[in-house]
Amino acid sequence: MTAAQRKSLVLSGRAVTALLVIYGVIWLGIHWVTALAAPGDNVEQLIWIRSLELGYFKHPPMPTWIAAAVAAVVGPSIGLTYVLGGVVTLGSLAIFWRLLCGMRGKAYATVALLAALCITFYCGRLYYYNHNVVMMLWISIAVALTWRVTLKPSLAGWALLGLVSGLAMLSKYQYVLALGVIGLWWLRIGAWRNPVHVKGAMLATVTGLLTLAPHLYWLTTHDWMPMRYAGRTSLGLHLDATARMQMSLMFAVDWIFNRCMPAWVVLGVALWWGRCSKDKAAPKATHEHVRTTEDKMLREFWLLWGLVPLLSILALCLFTGSYLHLQWGTAFMFLCVPAAMELVKSPATQWSSPARLRAAWVTFGVLQALLLAQFWLASPMGLPGYKSSHQNHIPVDKIVEGLAPAAHKALGGPIDIIIGPQALAGRISMELPERPRVFVERNLQYSPWIHKEELATARIIEVFVEADPLPEGAVRAYERWSWRPVKIKPGEY
Repeated sequence: MTAAQRKSLVLSGRAVTALLVIYGVIWLGIHWVTALAAPGDNVEQLIWIRSLELGYFKHPPMPTWIAAAVAAVVGPSIGLTYVLGGVVTLGSLAIFWRLLCGMRGKAYATVALLAALCITFYCGRLYYYNHNVVMMLWISIAVALTWRVTLKPSLAGWALLGLVSGLAMLSKYQYVLALGVIGLWWLRIGAWRNPVHVKGAMLATVTGLLTLAPHLYWLTTHDWMPMRYAGRTSLGLHLDATARMQMSLMFAVDWIFNRCMPAWVVLGVALWWGRCSKDKAAPKATHEHVRTTEDKMLREFWLLWGLVPLLSILALCLFTGSYLHLQWGTAFMFLCVPAAMELVKSPATQWSSPARLRAAWVTFGVLQALLLAQFWLASPMGLPGYKSSHQNHIPVDKIVEGLAPAAHKALGGPIDIIIGPQALAGRISMELPERPRVFVERNLQYSPWIHKEELATARIIEVFVEADPLPEGAVRAYERWSWRPVKIKPGEY
């Protein structure tokens, strides 16, 4: 292979931009065309932007603030959330690629990016916009800043890391796992011996707390609602010993052998192809000036980022009995790729082999084709009955088609407020021309965009999962969904 051919396999900055744009257009396009209903998390953000708050009943506010800022310019829509999800996810991976270029060179970074793009959380859920996605962006920046202050300690670098950490905590509290990794790395490099690191860590702590302070105040004045929600839905379930083992095993297997499996295939095929290829003239390491100690630090750095979040989540389940949601791995999963790549000898040289670069590209292309085909078959336009329980198959347009005329007639006008499960009510709201607000769980604390004074006169319907038999007076909307007009009396909220 000539130098020019090898160069064509290594991604430059412009090539990465082009690759991510093409990848985003294809994956967002297939989601846009096939999904009959938007993800519940996307709908949640469109509900919450009705009122900008310092916190919401489930989560901190940063993702909603971002969505509201963009919606103020282009208008709120399901499509907007799809684009936001894609831009934030791919932006995180672009930062990841740039960091790896400085660490191990562009060839290494190219292989890592191709493998990470095959992780199913980042292609099959590219249109999701939620707190995990936004936290992933801050984590990618925090990882880069942590390595930067390792090589060049500075108070400014630590202050910036503190700011990013504060913004990440405003996105999702799970960022504490990243703080744990940063703390372990601080200990690993013996930072207590360097006055800049000591003062910097203190400065980062103060900066992060100041950034988070308004939300902390909100928590104290709103009965710590997100923590209560977490305790009710996951952290406070206290599973028994058998359930803990089963849950931990399922989470680990899903992370390692399901979501990440396509990435391992890219890396595995690249290694095998490189060993079998006659072209063993691997290029010289791009960082020959790096000392052995720094090379060892790099390996340990990625192993910490790749392993600690997963092990911490498993420990949370095993020792507290918490219920683990599979999507909790979204923001950390891409960090496992360089952790795996660092397990080979001389990683900068090994992954720069022309044969391995070529193998990574070929495997990436084949896997993307297979993943796209699988997704299409599982979509409403694919095989009948295949994964038909997925939210993509909920026919929101047909639900609204049957509901809207009858509801308008029963209420004497457009719908002002919808009561019901947040995802269902939100999907219906986004399809109705009047865009009614969602009264989440009939709880005003959960719905700050609704005021109790208006409830007596507002035109309200309730949507719900149909019981068997139908409640008296209920009207069938579509299959299992029902609705009814309601009047809310004082004390019923």
